[in-house]
Amino acid sequence: MAANKSTKAQAAKVDDSTMEQFKVESFDVRKYNTIFYSIRDLYARESQRQLGSENFDWKAFKIQFEICFGRPEDCRYTTEQLLIFAKHKFNMSLEDLLAYNRKSWELRKKREQQYAEMEQINSVI
Repeated sequence: MAANKSTKAQAAKVDDSTMEQFKVESFDVRKYNTIFYSIRDLYARESQRQLGSENFDWKAFKIQFEICFGRPEDCRYTTEQLLIFAKHKFNMSLEDLLAYNRKSWELRKKREQQYAEMEQINSVI
């Protein structure tokens, strides 16, 4: 029997390696840090809730988290693995984690503005 030839056109893979410093990272890589830090923050808040604010040590938590999950630069786990973990542990999807991270950044910016305003008031006094 003769082998059937595929009539489907094969798409050529685009090689963007020549873009060097202008190369855009893939979607997974760009979202990895957001997912990673959202999980870390959620895990810290849950631990703080369980231990109580007075017993929670942020520095010790960060060290323990790094032992378990590594640093974002290490990419110890894939994006999919982090999303599965977030789904099982916090019942949060990618969209939930992105929204959580966005809200977290907004709160940080507000706090920074408040501190800056307080510093201005204190310097005037």
